[in-house]
Amino acid sequence: MRRILVIGGGTYQVPLIKRIKELGYEAYCVDYNENAEGFLYADGFRCVDIMAREKCLEYAKELCIDAVMTYGATITLPTVAYIAKALSLKSLPMETAEISKSKYKIKKALFEAGLNVKGDFFEMHKRDDAKEYSFIYPCVIKPSDGSGSKGVSLVNDSSELEYALNYAFESARFGEVYVEGYVRGEEYSVEVFVNGNDVYVYAIVKTTFVRNSSDNDGISYGHRTPSGLPEKQELIISEEAIKAVRALGVNIGSVNFDIILSNDDGKPYIIDCGIRVGQNLIASHMVPLSRGVSVIDNTIKLALGESVDATPKTKKCIATRLLIYNPGVIAEIKPMGDVIGKNGVVDVVMRKKVGDKQRVYIDKSDNCGWVIAEGDTPDEAEQNAENAKNILRQYIIINPIEV
Repeated sequence: MRRILVIGGGTYQVPLIKRIKELGYEAYCVDYNENAEGFLYADGFRCVDIMAREKCLEYAKELCIDAVMTYGATITLPTVAYIAKALSLKSLPMETAEISKSKYKIKKALFEAGLNVKGDFFEMHKRDDAKEYSFIYPCVIKPSDGSGSKGVSLVNDSSELEYALNYAFESARFGEVYVEGYVRGEEYSVEVFVNGNDVYVYAIVKTTFVRNSSDNDGISYGHRTPSGLPEKQELIISEEAIKAVRALGVNIGSVNFDIILSNDDGKPYIIDCGIRVGQNLIASHMVPLSRGVSVIDNTIKLALGESVDATPKTKKCIATRLLIYNPGVIAEIKPMGDVIGKNGVVDVVMRKKVGDKQRVYIDKSDNCGWVIAEGDTPDEAEQNAENAKNILRQYIIINPIEV
């Protein structure tokens, strides 16, 4: 039985651990949290800090592993690459893994490679560093190690600067915050899969965020693929993403880009990059349903050194909506069998259970789950997802309290 060591045992790694076992392999994991959810599903585990490379390597040697990997996170990548290099296993190059933790370092690498990145960006390590720089408004301030839009602010003028800096530093795990120029335009997420020299652009995903009122019920947030853009514009975005993959030295696995197609010059600007799978069901559900490929299966097989056919097989229209409702405590979740499979609804993925709180919306984590829908066109898929989100309000019963 082939053994795979997963670095990290948290929420993002649980689907990986489960899938490794479903494919007939043994799954082991490490995490500093003795109550890590992944420990419940793994064949074995050790309570070790994921950044303690030597201790993780020691465990890997004891197990005589056949592969080491992670999923959905970047903080774990340097340890994965370190172990892989020591044991001659497949992984990212160490240099690529090291910069993967810092969005600022990634942006700097892309800028130096000549990609479309706003040149007026810089990093700060403490709030007082702001005195050393001239801020060009509007600008965006975000944690260098952030995810899920936590700590991110659009700053229109100097009156908003102090709040934005405080918010970003509070969310920065390693105390690093960076500032970049604001690009006006439409935002798209680009999901890429890399197998050696072969780079596949699996999906260009259009992001929709509309706030029709001040409360949560007025928020419509989700994604759709295909994007609905003309083929020429999709090609421009794809070419930029492929150049970025080459510039970063990624040779295996997933890369997710957030790109804004500028209203001013029509160019695609990379505003964020994660050397990992896309979240919000993009890699886990949207890509498999739309393109007919399993990102997680191919990732596991590549880590084991097996050959994979990563070529997309289909191109179906898929859309999602985050289930964002007014704040309160979830009192009941009714069976949804009469919703799924009708009116284009493919699935509902819940991230919360009875007794959990729906907070006032601040970032992407403030939702009850997602609904996934299909359609004959991107617009139809998106409308089906929106309709389903509204219907599901009757199935997720929330007792309103201030949260």
